[in-house]
Amino acid sequence: MARNIVASVGLGGANLNADVATIQSMLDSVPAGSGGPAPALDTDGKCGPLTVAAIRKFQNTQFGSADGRVDVGQRTLERLQTFDKGPGAGPAPLPGGVQSPQIVTPPGFLPPMSDQPPNPPVNIPSGLSPLRQRILQIAMGEALPESAVTDLKTIRDGNETVRAGWKRLKQYFDEGVDGWTEQKWKDKATYDGVRIPGRRIPQPGTGGVSWCGIFATWCVRQAGVETKWRYGVGPSGLKLNFSRDCKPGDIAVMAKNVHHFIVASPTADSIITINGNSDNQSILVKPRPLSSVVYFYSVET
Repeated sequence: MARNIVASVGLGGANLNADVATIQSMLDSVPAGSGGPAPALDTDGKCGPLTVAAIRKFQNTQFGSADGRVDVGQRTLERLQTFDKGPGAGPAPLPGGVQSPQIVTPPGFLPPMSDQPPNPPVNIPSGLSPLRQRILQIAMGEALPESAVTDLKTIRDGNETVRAGWKRLKQYFDEGVDGWTEQKWKDKATYDGVRIPGRRIPQPGTGGVSWCGIFATWCVRQAGVETKWRYGVGPSGLKLNFSRDCKPGDIAVMAKNVHHFIVASPTADSIITINGNSDNQSILVKPRPLSSVVYFYSVET
């Protein structure tokens, strides 16, 4: 029986180690002439550039187009299953008997252009509720193996140079902002704000919309929480806490620029955070002192 995965693998995917190892093994079962990798991938559970490239090669060979991601129940996984020679259903075991979900910075990942330290490895802490685990999987999937949105990567669209991930940024607004409608994109300045590198959606009295809170709210909403971003208010339906007792998956806020981010792994005096609208309008993983948090929104009561 062909194997399966529980979450997406590849560019912008959740990239749980067990799922990545499964896809790597399934790709290695594909003959080179049918789009299999040559040389074979290491089944190390790490979704780096070689794994994404192998997914793209398989998709291009089989379908004539590629997005670099394997999604649950979609055609890439279904086609891989026709080649699968692995035993049984469900994800392949992790090397060395590792059991807990883990997301790490893949080999070859380009660190952010900032004065912050390079992106550190991030483990999803054990004992979290399914909701909190899912929020972290979604947020990290937007940051690794490369940022889903960034001004540093562009493509040509006709005669224009646009952000490679502009459609994803548009999706954050479409799905995450309360009252947002397709009508708003008919305004050229608004449309260019998500498409053109260096630009933002106009917001009176500011340099443009800072979408860190919109990104964080979108991640929480994608995980199944009924919330939307309200300008001047914050994420709806979440409990506001004026303390630093935040937990993984919560949306925390720091005083500087009123910046919002997803809390990934808090400790006694520092936290790892997942940040939308970070350096170069990218989605980056950054360590921060816990003292920088001024309040947070809890995703669970």
